[in-house]
Amino acid sequence: MHHKYVVFPFTAIVGQDLMKKALIVNAIDPLIGGVLIRGDKGTGKSTAVRALAELLPKIKVVEGCPFNCHPENLRLMCKSCQERYKKEGRLPWVERKMEVVDMPLSATEDMVVGAIDIKKALKEGLKALEPGILAGANRNVLYIDEVNLLDDHLVNILLDAAAMGVNVIEREGISLYHPSRFVLVGTMNPEEGDLRPQILDRFGLCVEVSALTSKEDRIKVIEYRKEFDSDPWKFEEKFKEKQTKLRERIVNAQAILPDVNVSKEMLEKIVEITTALGIKTHRADIVMEKTARALAALDGRRNVNEEDIKEAALLALPHRIRQQPFEKGMTITRETIEAILQSKPKEEVFDIDKNGRMKKDILKLDAVTSSHEKDFPKVEGNRGLYIRAKESKNPKSIAIDATLRRAIRETGKLEVLPEHLMEKIRRGKGKALYMILLDSSSSMRMEKKIRFAKTLSWLLLKQSYERKNKVALMGFRGKKAQLLVPPTRDVLKIEEALENLPTGGKTPLTPALYEAFQIARKEIKENPTVILISDGRGNVFIKNNMILLQFCE
Repeated sequence: MHHKYVVFPFTAIVGQDLMKKALIVNAIDPLIGGVLIRGDKGTGKSTAVRALAELLPKIKVVEGCPFNCHPENLRLMCKSCQERYKKEGRLPWVERKMEVVDMPLSATEDMVVGAIDIKKALKEGLKALEPGILAGANRNVLYIDEVNLLDDHLVNILLDAAAMGVNVIEREGISLYHPSRFVLVGTMNPEEGDLRPQILDRFGLCVEVSALTSKEDRIKVIEYRKEFDSDPWKFEEKFKEKQTKLRERIVNAQAILPDVNVSKEMLEKIVEITTALGIKTHRADIVMEKTARALAALDGRRNVNEEDIKEAALLALPHRIRQQPFEKGMTITRETIEAILQSKPKEEVFDIDKNGRMKKDILKLDAVTSSHEKDFPKVEGNRGLYIRAKESKNPKSIAIDATLRRAIRETGKLEVLPEHLMEKIRRGKGKALYMILLDSSSSMRMEKKIRFAKTLSWLLLKQSYERKNKVALMGFRGKKAQLLVPPTRDVLKIEEALENLPTGGKTPLTPALYEAFQIARKEIKENPTVILISDGRGNVFIKNNMILLQFCE
């Protein structure tokens, strides 16, 4: 016996791959924030939305709960279900198909978010909620056809709920909430007017759909529709295997999504794309990261790769290019994204604030060594100011005063024996070398950190010149470190190198430290001190980090 109602299978939709991918990733992670589908009438928008709900696996819901709460996950329960679960330890549940909840254009705010039953609250002292559309949409698909014709304030409410996963109702001093995690899908025909840029940005993803241009594809659409209308059950059976495989992929993706990792390198690629396109909103970066993770999970991977980033950009950025009303936006294609990722990072040169001041004692060392004390680079030896005395069997310079005091203290009379001899310890100025290791990678551009770093380097240079110390300058960016100025007392050389130092590229932090320590070892007589100025975001490493560790030891 056939079931009564058959929906056109999702896997039978011809073409429109980007639209189908956007719907699937929102099903994997509803917190992406929904998808806006823009296109001409008759291009399969509504068909795809209803087919998605039919494709998705059944869900467990608490029996009798109007919010479709999850019977085991506390985060997906309303307050009432949470309290019952804590008391009873388990909740009765039933399994049901996901539904498409339609949003009428004539809806009011109370119809959408729900209302508080004031009579019940006054009479019985209970907080009673009359569920709205968002209650029924929880863990289902919320579909808004012609979303551009819906009141802006209602669209904002829906997008807020989609982003937070919670619907909050506040009326007459009473506040209630319930989970509201749904797959939000809005469709619209641009000919009937567009959404304001501020609202467009709130949609996680956006895709443009148009009529198929290939003759073969259009013929296939006609044939599939003819087959479906003739015998929908037979047509459904034809695509049953494809539907089952895709459903299993979605279920598996939902399971591994929390474990999907996005490396620092991939995050940098996301930011590189959004900044190159001049997109100001941070929501673009966040949505791209979530979408890339969902795409990786859909492929059964636990690490995001560059292809995921490219595809996420095509889904998350087209509607964010246009920032101002009446401003014509550019079209984003895969070629555009690849060109951005393949292009060499733009180099920038930042100036130096020569009026800046350095914090007092920024180079003051806490440790006292045999070669220098806190006021580095003063050293102890045979030359300089006599500061103290020490015992010595063969003193090079006898400390007469200390020798006499020791003789009187130990013998009680002025009788100097060989064991009473004390040697003078003198302190004089020693050689010193400051090696400034300056990070000039792309991450140092953020908040103009490179300008601060250059200014600090210049102030250290100025201080070293006053104390007649040597200074060396090393810069690191891209894939390696470079000795810009070898150890010198020539201030002008280092100042010129600082002023012309560009920024851009990756951060080879450990290779830079290794090179600096190699140079320091050769200059060991100069008492070298390596001064690292960086934000610490290294992303290029030497093949064997043990080399660096052994050298440090």
